[in-house]
Amino acid sequence: MSIWSKLIGTKRTEDKNNTIGNETTPVPYRAHNYAIVDVEVGLKDHKIHDIGALKRDGATFHKTSKEELFIFLNDIDYLCGHNIIHHDAKYLFTDKTCRWTLVDTLYVSPLLFPERPYHRLVKDDKLSSDQMNNPVNDCQKAKDLLLDEMACWNSLPKEKRILFASLLKNQKEFEGFLSMVSAEYIHEGMPELIKRLYTGKICRNADLGTLIEQYPCGLAYALALIDTTDYRSILPGWVLHNYPEVEFIVKLLRHTKCQEGCDYCHTQLDVLHNLKAFFGYESFRTYEGEPLQERAAQAAVKGKSLLAIFPTGGGKSLTFQLPALMAGRSVHGLTVVISPLQSLMKDQIDNLADKSITDAVTINGMLDPITRALSIQRVQDGEASLLYISPEMLRSNTIERILIARHVVRFVIDEAHCFSSWGQDFRVDYLYIGKFIQKYQQKKKCKHPIPVSCFTATAKQKVIQDICDYFKQTLDLNLELFASTASRTNLRYSVLHVESDNDKYLKLRELVAESDCPTIVYVSRTKRTMELAAKLTRDGYKALPFNGKMEADEKNANQDAFMNDQVHIIVATSAFGMGVDKKDVGLVVHYDISDSLENYVQEAGRAGRDPGLSARCYVLYNDNDLDKHFILLNQTKLSISEIQQVWKAVKDLTKHRMKVNCSALEIARQAGWDDSVSDIETRVRTALAALEQSGYLVRGNNVPHVYATGITVKNMDEARERISASVLFGSDETEKAVRIIKSLISQKHIAKAQDSEAESRIDYLADILGLSKREVISVVERMRQEGILADSKDISAYLQDAGDSERKSQMLLERFAKLEQYILNHIPDGTLRISCKQLNENAVNDGINTSKEKDIRTLLYFLTIKGYTHKKEDAAHNMEISRQTDLESTIRHFEKRLEISRFTVEWLYRLASGAEKENAPGKAIQFSVVELLNRIKSNPQSLFGRLDDIQLEDVEEALLYLSKIGALKLDGGFLVLYNAMNIERTKDSKSRYKQDDYRMLNEFYKQKIQQVHIVGEYANLMVRDYRAALQYVQDYFQMDYKKFVAKYFKGDRTNEIQRNLTPQKYNQLFGQLSKRQMDIISDKASRCIVVAAGPGSGKTRVLVHKLASLLLLEDVKHEQLLMLTFSRAAATEFKQRLMGLIGNAAHFVEIKTFHSYCFDLLGRIGNLEDSKNVVAKAAEMICQGEVEPNKIGKTVLVIDEAQDMGTEEHALVKALMANNEEMRVIAVGDDDQNIYEFRGSDSNHMYRLAQENGSTFAEMTENYRSARHPVDFANGFLKNIDNRIKNMPIISMRKEDGWVEVTHHQSKCMYQPLVENLLRHKDKGTSCVLTQTNEEAVILMALLRKQGINSKLIQSMDGLRFWNMMEMRYFLRYIDKRIKTPLITEELWEETKHATFSAYDRSQSLMYVKRCVEQFEQTNKTKYVSDFKEFVFESSAEDFCDISGTDVVVSTIHKAKGREFDDVYMLISDSYAKDAHLMRRYYVGITRAKNRLFIHTNGDCFNHLSTDRYFTDPQQYDMPEEVVLQLSHKDVNLGFFKERKQEVLALRGGDALTYSDFFLYSPSTDKPVAKLSSKMQGTLSEWEKRGYKVKSASARFIVAWKPKDAPKNEPETAVLLVDLMLSL
Repeated sequence: MSIWSKLIGTKRTEDKNNTIGNETTPVPYRAHNYAIVDVEVGLKDHKIHDIGALKRDGATFHKTSKEELFIFLNDIDYLCGHNIIHHDAKYLFTDKTCRWTLVDTLYVSPLLFPERPYHRLVKDDKLSSDQMNNPVNDCQKAKDLLLDEMACWNSLPKEKRILFASLLKNQKEFEGFLSMVSAEYIHEGMPELIKRLYTGKICRNADLGTLIEQYPCGLAYALALIDTTDYRSILPGWVLHNYPEVEFIVKLLRHTKCQEGCDYCHTQLDVLHNLKAFFGYESFRTYEGEPLQERAAQAAVKGKSLLAIFPTGGGKSLTFQLPALMAGRSVHGLTVVISPLQSLMKDQIDNLADKSITDAVTINGMLDPITRALSIQRVQDGEASLLYISPEMLRSNTIERILIARHVVRFVIDEAHCFSSWGQDFRVDYLYIGKFIQKYQQKKKCKHPIPVSCFTATAKQKVIQDICDYFKQTLDLNLELFASTASRTNLRYSVLHVESDNDKYLKLRELVAESDCPTIVYVSRTKRTMELAAKLTRDGYKALPFNGKMEADEKNANQDAFMNDQVHIIVATSAFGMGVDKKDVGLVVHYDISDSLENYVQEAGRAGRDPGLSARCYVLYNDNDLDKHFILLNQTKLSISEIQQVWKAVKDLTKHRMKVNCSALEIARQAGWDDSVSDIETRVRTALAALEQSGYLVRGNNVPHVYATGITVKNMDEARERISASVLFGSDETEKAVRIIKSLISQKHIAKAQDSEAESRIDYLADILGLSKREVISVVERMRQEGILADSKDISAYLQDAGDSERKSQMLLERFAKLEQYILNHIPDGTLRISCKQLNENAVNDGINTSKEKDIRTLLYFLTIKGYTHKKEDAAHNMEISRQTDLESTIRHFEKRLEISRFTVEWLYRLASGAEKENAPGKAIQFSVVELLNRIKSNPQSLFGRLDDIQLEDVEEALLYLSKIGALKLDGGFLVLYNAMNIERTKDSKSRYKQDDYRMLNEFYKQKIQQVHIVGEYANLMVRDYRAALQYVQDYFQMDYKKFVAKYFKGDRTNEIQRNLTPQKYNQLFGQLSKRQMDIISDKASRCIVVAAGPGSGKTRVLVHKLASLLLLEDVKHEQLLMLTFSRAAATEFKQRLMGLIGNAAHFVEIKTFHSYCFDLLGRIGNLEDSKNVVAKAAEMICQGEVEPNKIGKTVLVIDEAQDMGTEEHALVKALMANNEEMRVIAVGDDDQNIYEFRGSDSNHMYRLAQENGSTFAEMTENYRSARHPVDFANGFLKNIDNRIKNMPIISMRKEDGWVEVTHHQSKCMYQPLVENLLRHKDKGTSCVLTQTNEEAVILMALLRKQGINSKLIQSMDGLRFWNMMEMRYFLRYIDKRIKTPLITEELWEETKHATFSAYDRSQSLMYVKRCVEQFEQTNKTKYVSDFKEFVFESSAEDFCDISGTDVVVSTIHKAKGREFDDVYMLISDSYAKDAHLMRRYYVGITRAKNRLFIHTNGDCFNHLSTDRYFTDPQQYDMPEEVVLQLSHKDVNLGFFKERKQEVLALRGGDALTYSDFFLYSPSTDKPVAKLSSKMQGTLSEWEKRGYKVKSASARFIVAWKPKDAPKNEPETAVLLVDLMLSL
């Protein structure tokens, strides 16, 4: 069987009369007797609307009656028309047979006019017409075409006429025409005739007999095309649609090499001949003698699918360009090149243009509308043989359309390693390529699969396997492999180990200085390209930066400067050099090592492209370089939880309808992603592609239509006139309107040939006319308004609550109006610098109670996209807002929009209630913008009676506004302001994106991690052993991957390379943890991890290391991580410890108190005073969907001191979990240390979390803090406590025994024996005295001081708010008066410190402020005023109590929680009810002791416990001689201070005061500064009865105060809080 029969797929049947004969059969000729007919049919009702007819003698007919038409045609033989057979005849002869011979001008026109420029009257399958619905005019056109066709036929050589007639006889589309021109035809000898006529144009050995028999029409069209002299001539799309075999026949005749060999195939299909013809080269490039380039090009010409692995600079472009250009010439075909790199496309097209080859075109996102339209036009017109596009472009309708109309001969996929999750750059959007080709082949009815060529520079076995498998599975293609084993011999590699960044730079400078040749320096971050280039230039070595984020112009300019030798050094990220071919690069320096060996080899391979040049490749290596790659990988990685968030967002958006149109940004917002993150749209698209890949959704193309059925003008002239006369069109818009209507009119007839709807999609019109979508929409809407286009109800509105009596949409509108007016009035003429939270705080304080931060963001977003305001926001969400116009006109616009919005909502409610009466509630309300505009204008009560200037844009703006604020949901219409994607959810809303779905991406990221380790190993090997390192690289590319890993990473190292940390970093972070701690940290699967952690078990350490693990090992991005604590002090401690562990990255982790986080959710600035109910309110808002998703879009929540959760905190955690179905919770606490029951805490909430689905409960009972005996004592004491969660006893991990001593006193007073005991035992370590009450603590403090012991008190300062302290107020006010931006500058900060510290240098309470400032500096790299205020407002004075350098600390048990001391002395008096709460408090005190515990008690709680010494002391002790009373607010007469503000403010903490008769005096002025409250006067009298008198007094704190119920503007009073020293 011949190759032909194989290709055609049939066996050749013998021609019975296979004799060459020249018999021709003539056809009778009565051509003078004909008429032309044209029928207008409604696109929707498929009924005849109009008929026109024209006889040869000029007589015309124009009516709608068929019967009258038949009478008019009575004396006619031939009935002619354009597409009459498959269109007009169908409608004319429905109930009677046709007695006329039908002549169709459509089918013969491509046969007779196949050459560019085609016939002037035909465009695609239509007669070009500038009139609408004028069938007589169309008949005239068809008549002109028919006469031209007949003339053309008669001018053909006789043999060609005979050939075409013989092929086309008996074909109904052609027989009428053949009869009309009296065609002659032959019965045999056709193959020989074709060979003779087409000598040198087709393969001489082609099996023509089979083609003649099976595809006569297709063959005729193919021959007509082959005959053209301009290779850019192409057959119209409708021919390819109706005769799909044409492409295949042309390929058989012109592009299939015969085995026998003929002149045509020898020259036209010979790659060497064409290489010289196109590129001027005599021979192909070889690789160490391997003719790889030639073999791959040859395979492509033979139509094979292939995978070619060429080293960088290996000439791969030529390998696909040459076959593409050959196919362009031979079969007028198009090769589609899919590449991810837009800059690469430009380079290749420019390089071809330099060789005078203009067949290449690119269509990509970087083009402006006009260039894009031009490119599309060139592909449509057949001018392009090569089309470069990105994978994303396959989603465009326009691309799909223009490809369907062309003969695509091959898809070339560049960077094919992107298919493989084992490649260094896996891209999910590549996986759509196969689907697209499949869909394309089905639509085109291809007989054979379209071949593909894949190119990559990565020769890794697994990647090759993945690529081959992908094409086998999706398209059933087998790829032939072309791989070069050759390596570059002219490159010399070196790795130089450098210690620091400075050494690195000096080394680079040295290398650049000694080389003096074109140099590429590779760095890993975009920012560094700029810094390094500037530094080199400054040092006299001119360098330019290059990175992917630069503006296109700058990028091109810098690249050109380097290519043209204007500058020798380019500092670039890996984005540079892809496809850049500079032959004389002599030096490549990796300032940062690449992230994979593939990339390293590729990047280093940019050197020495000229084989005669010897080049050097250096890596400047530091062990920390790998960590940078790991951090970068963590930031760019798309984790499973992020895809889950996008899936949840899609489920939310498709709640009511499975199909929606929305933009990437909308999805990101709904997913709770921070929209200030760069490349967010790409991340969303990748997540959608991953979901589509796993079958969760289908992403379609976007299709807003303009229906051409609605054209109401008769012809172009009328359209022109009406557009010019209209006041709606500006001069520039008139021309656009004319172009659009012309395009719509000319496309009106498209329905005839392909039975498709008139092709008039917005994006398509924009693409072909070179306009933006916005321009097209604007003009189309105006033409509707003017009545040139009929108006169609194409918008569906869904109201919030169409049936309810309380109209939510209306309430929403009024709520937003109030807030917007407030915002507009508060933007000054300059710039407003403020955080969103502060703006919301101000609005609430100014009486707009319904204000929410989410609403403010929505409004600012709307005002910015509509150009009313300009907004800039930094990473910490501080904004700069300015107005774009003056206040008056902005307010005028606002009022106008509000009025339109009110009318719209009211009108839609009316329509909705009408729909309800017709029993169609809940349905969408259909309307159009133009209809709404006309309603508003005709509304008599409207405020617009005097405002006749209301425009369509105003209505559109109001609709957009209503949809943005959520008052309506709009669908359809032309409100397309963004790149919307069409998304259809295909799985139900309960399904969840699982680990198994994530497998492919996960595989890729695992690989990326291993790649970094592998490249690091290479660098280390290179320093030690050059030969071994080269062998390592060779093995990497040639060995099976698993064997390679086994060879070079033995034993434990197999695990090491799985982690995205270097082994050194891993040990530093996790090497010192116990197995139990490590188990908790390694748990990545549990949804909830609840850890009941005993005292001293390293709870804080576990949490800090778990945070580090989440960030570094578990792909949790810092913005998705939230840690909640119960005090500002704990939050600060965690931040400090995390910084010590992971450095600056800790700054970005959100560690907040419950209160501060909830204030944040409410968009308020938190303070402890207003914190009542704030947690409950936030939980409620989350449940009602009133919080911005990005505030709660967390994937991991870490809770410290979980036993302290109350009902409100638990409700908040549950609300967060319900909102994020994939959220993980890690809660750590000690149920035995729950000592805050008085404020609602309950460790049962922690237990409940442990009962959640997918929870793990762990106990940490190893105590690393305390010696054995204190631990045994604590375990014994625990038996007094019921309802515990932990079961296991605490185990001391220390070897020492320690000491426990209990002294049981008979005396009520125990101060003295405790102090004596302390003096006896005091040694080097830290000591602490613990009491039950503040009063006890103060008395002990005085006693210790009297004994000369350096001691400090950690006080509970009841009612004292830290931010009210005079020194702190001064600090805050100083900043407030001088600050201009949300950021506190370093100068202002230092100035404030200096001013405050100078003004209060003698105040003893200044130390609290100093410590506060110091802690804030440590945990806040950049200082925002809102962060500082929150820090201060959330803190209490005891948080800043500095106990360092003290011998003894005195504290209440409550305040000592979380601290530890070598020796602990407890004062336990028996005057309290012994409940579980009290027992837990004692337990907290007991477990503070590391070595020794001394208890002084007069109760019996500790009687039966084993101790080292139990001692009963029968002696009675007195109260100490000196007692200190610390006065709080309730101890002084607050009203007394009103008149004495200045005198009080003149005092400082620690100043001595004079006491007399319940008054305190300032010694310097002798004026009274305070008066004791009547309650305190009573207390003092009691003390006096016991013999105590006031000996001295001093000022402790001066604080700001005013009554809670005071009016807002009432000034504050300064209150003096004092210490009174009493003595006997």
